[in-house]
Formats: sequence, C-alpha cells, structure tokens
Amino acid sequence: MQRIDARVIQTYGIPRLLLMEHAGLALARHAQQLYQTRLGAPRRHHPIVICCGAGYNGGDGMAAARHLLARGFAVRVLLAARAARLREEPAVYAAILSRLGARPQEAPAAGASAWALKRLRPAGVVIDALLGIGMRGTVREPVVSLIAAMNRSGRPIVAADVPSGLDGDTGLPQGHAVRAALTVTFGAAKRGCLAARARPYVGRLVVEPITIPAQAMERA
Repeated sequence: MQRIDARVIQTYGIPRLLLMEHAGLALARHAQQLYQTRLGAPRRHHPIVICCGAGYNGGDGMAAARHLLARGFAVRVLLAARAARLREEPAVYAAILSRLGARPQEAPAAGASAWALKRLRPAGVVIDALLGIGMRGTVREPVVSLIAAMNRSGRPIVAADVPSGLDGDTGLPQGHAVRAALTVTFGAAKRGCLAARARPYVGRLVVEPITIPAQAMERA
C-alpha cells in the first residue's frame, strides 16, 4: 500500500491531501454509525475523541474531526506530538480545526496516560489515528501512554487503517497496540490485519477505497 500510495500521488497526480480528505470522510462515517448505535443523536457531553500522531495517519484523524464537526458532533483531538512537528498535510488540518474552535491538545511529556484517560472518559466513541503502516520499531512515548489510555477507557475504538502499534505486515503488536472494535483500512486490507493473531486488536475490518484508481491497484 505504501508503493500504491506513492504511485497514486506521483504517477496519477492525485494530491495526498485529497486522499486524506476521503480517508477522513470514511472514518467519520463509521464513527458516526458506531456512536449512533450506542447513544443515538450527537450529545455535546459525549464527544468523539480522536487521538492523532504527527504523521499521515494523524492527518486522516484530523480530517475525520472536521467532518464530524460539520455533522454536529462535539470533537476533542489529542495530539501525541508538538503541533510544530506535524507534516505538511496534517498541519493543514490542524490549522483548520484551530480556526473551527477545536484546536488539537498536545499530550504532555510526562503523565500522558492519566492526562489522556481524563479526556477519554466522557467520550462516546474514540478514533485511533496515532500510527499507520509506516511505523517501524517498538512504540515509544507518549504514544504508548495514549494507547494504554484508549484501551483502559472502555470506549469503542475505531482504528484508522491499522490499529496503532500493530505491524501491518505480520499482525504482531510492537510492544503496545490498540484494541479496536472496528478498523477502517484504506485501499486494501493489510496482510497483518488478516492474521488470526491480530483479531483481538483489529476487531471488525472494513475496507474503504478512498478514490484510489483501479489502475493503481491492478499494478500492485
């Protein structure tokens, strides 16, 4: 999928921001369905909490936040990085959210687990957009603390592309991994998400095409 993404952007000229927008739209739709199954109409005191990393997976989460705001949901975005470290496209969404009154909250350097858990407790649904398929090596802080807080929250989690901390090729947790109720994966199912060992982390798996051209998939 990393090669396909690069081909879509470089060969077909589809901007990453457009792919991110469609990924966010798919995430928002599934989070809304899960929320309404649990709680009915949007309730201001039960926000959708979105945990985002500094990379493209975090950008997908922030794109979802924008769509959920437009649909009348209260949204809280927790950022596992300094805003100044965001990549180009995620930084665009962070700026948009700030202008909409939903500025991402940066996790503290220490005590991130307690900090996150306090903000997750009122959530109706949680979206995990911390780490994607580009993750390499063991999960580090403050992501470890945010994963622990999400898993302890007792709230249903929708994972963006792969559950954070799960190796997309092997399905093995890299030290710590999110246990999602639903994983919304983009383009095609990642091999690791189909492994039997990954089921406790992936939950139900849904594949969303996010406008990736069929030609790009056929050449994979």
